[in-house]
Amino acid sequence: MEVVLTREHGFCIGVSKAVELAKKAAGKARASGRTAWTLGPLIHNRRVVLALQSLGVRTAPALDDIPSGDIVILPSHGAGPELVAEAGRRRITVVDATCALVRKVQTAARTLREEGYRVVVVGQPDHTEVKSVVAWCGGEAVVVETAEEAAALPEAERTAVVAQTTQRAERVERVAEALRARGGEVRVEPTLCHVTSQRQDETRALAGRVDVLVVVGGRESANTQKLAEIGREAGCRVHHVEGADEIEPSWFSHGDRIGVAAGTSTPDWITEEVVARMEEIKADRVTQPQQEEAAPSEASREEPRASEPETVQPVAVGEVRRGDRVQGTVVKIDGNEVLVDIGYKTEGILPLSEISRRNIESPAEVFKEGDVVEALVIRIDDEGRPILSRKRIEEDLAWARLREAHEKGLTLDVPVTAQVKGGLVADVGTRGFIPASQVGLEFVKDLSPYVGKTLRVKVIEANRDEKRAILSEKKALEEERDNERARLLSTIEEGESRTGEVKRVTEYGAFVDIGGLDGLLHVSEMSWRRVADPRQLVKEGDKVEVRVLKVDRERGRVSLGLKQTEPDPWSKVATKYPVGQVVSGKVVSVTDFGAFVELEEGIEGLVHVSQLSDKRVAHPSEVVKVGDTLTVKVLKVNPAERRISLSARGAEQELDRRQIKQYLKAAREDSVVTIGDMVGDLLQGRELGDGKDEPGKE
Repeated sequence: MEVVLTREHGFCIGVSKAVELAKKAAGKARASGRTAWTLGPLIHNRRVVLALQSLGVRTAPALDDIPSGDIVILPSHGAGPELVAEAGRRRITVVDATCALVRKVQTAARTLREEGYRVVVVGQPDHTEVKSVVAWCGGEAVVVETAEEAAALPEAERTAVVAQTTQRAERVERVAEALRARGGEVRVEPTLCHVTSQRQDETRALAGRVDVLVVVGGRESANTQKLAEIGREAGCRVHHVEGADEIEPSWFSHGDRIGVAAGTSTPDWITEEVVARMEEIKADRVTQPQQEEAAPSEASREEPRASEPETVQPVAVGEVRRGDRVQGTVVKIDGNEVLVDIGYKTEGILPLSEISRRNIESPAEVFKEGDVVEALVIRIDDEGRPILSRKRIEEDLAWARLREAHEKGLTLDVPVTAQVKGGLVADVGTRGFIPASQVGLEFVKDLSPYVGKTLRVKVIEANRDEKRAILSEKKALEEERDNERARLLSTIEEGESRTGEVKRVTEYGAFVDIGGLDGLLHVSEMSWRRVADPRQLVKEGDKVEVRVLKVDRERGRVSLGLKQTEPDPWSKVATKYPVGQVVSGKVVSVTDFGAFVELEEGIEGLVHVSQLSDKRVAHPSEVVKVGDTLTVKVLKVNPAERRISLSARGAEQELDRRQIKQYLKAAREDSVVTIGDMVGDLLQGRELGDGKDEPGKE
């Protein structure tokens, strides 16, 4: 075993400053009878946080949990300005331990937002640092983790990109490229921590030279997680530990070269403990050597081997030497040995263990008498018999095949033979390793179902000297997907209907796989009615029928619509809601300039603030609220622009006019005057005659 430690380790300047400030704050608090607090962990290292607790630094989940008059230490990842202001109002003393570089990101984001840029933050949305940067933008910033998320953002004239300080440079650049493809100005601020970037570079270089990488640091530490991610991508067996007590001797084999890298929030003393523990394991194995399996395929490098397949010629008697490649004929299968006539004074011996890398129980599974065999002479035994290896010839051919596949980008079919920590083992004529991150197109939690299957893979590294063959199913699948995507892009036409599967749902829509090509189903194209959250309509895994709205072959983008597969309610709106009609609807949105009223699903009209009431209305919320039922009059209908102008005031006036009209009509019907109405009282009690008895008549 050999242990190699990266040159750069221990606290970075920002973390070191934060810890020292916390220690001073703890002393000041004790002297004044107060308590020092941190909002969440000061840094993402559990053991350091526990050490600070022993000095009296307590952890609070929120400002509400800190008594007035106490001291709060802002974490190195920063906090929003409103939190500092609130602490002042509560008479809580603030000790700012924000890393200077994080402060630079916060300031840059705020300035860019004030200058009119749309600010895009590359980072983990739930990380404290990212939340603090967004807070310094007044909450007006977009957080993305991947280039795919950036590519789905709406176009903007001016976009500024800032990054979480521990992000990898290549990820930030991919996000910037995706935004540039959307058009408009894209400005990238240099906000990455140079110390973090340097450690990532060192770890990447180290991972290419070792068998095992031990990454030391808190499991919640973003920069430490990136180091482990780099190691896995390089094909190393990676172990992420917080301290020496977590290290298991079973992780290492005799002869392993072991690299150690540490995050910027990991103090030197923890890293030194880890290295000391590994040196103890190394010493134990020297004093108590364990018999390793005699694996001829892992023969010492002192043994000659040909690096290239070559034409094999029978050798003359007396010319057989160790390292010669020979060709012969199987003359006998004797138990666990095969006797091969190679034209030498005695037959060559091909042991069962040297026939194949595959597990076989008998040579008869592979050979019969008369078969022609190519083999390598690995030694001459005490009786002068050449001991042969067919397996090593296969390995030579395998490495040549791997190198060719790597150089030419060929795809290989390989059987998976085992699952190990960190990935899969495949038989490629030698041991091939498929890291877990390179299995499938997305993260696969359980790799066990892959054992026994044959996978199509790309070779991403083939190093014969270090016996490292790193394979990737992911790259092979990506190539197949890209080929299918290109084929689909060349044939798909706007207006077509396609059946697809919802792959991802975001706040602005959903990505739908329509047969190898992901199209964006924007929230505005999901339904004729207003949709507040796309998850109200679709979820991941749903099968949906969509309409192809737009195809951008140059950028490789497809826009999809779901509502277009249903009848458009606006097609009959002019006849259904003619001008002058009075209808009732539900208020679905209240803005500064009016209220939107849903007349039916998919049909909304605007009641301008001036049409809400006969009285002067300063703001629509004084009159209506979301959920109210409102009676309105149709003022104007424009189906082409999908607009209806409505009036609550007009409806009230219309209803008043109708009531007055009905009343007058009823009054007119009731106002017919008869003789009885006029003289009925005079005739009561009298009998009606011919008029002779009337006064004045004779």
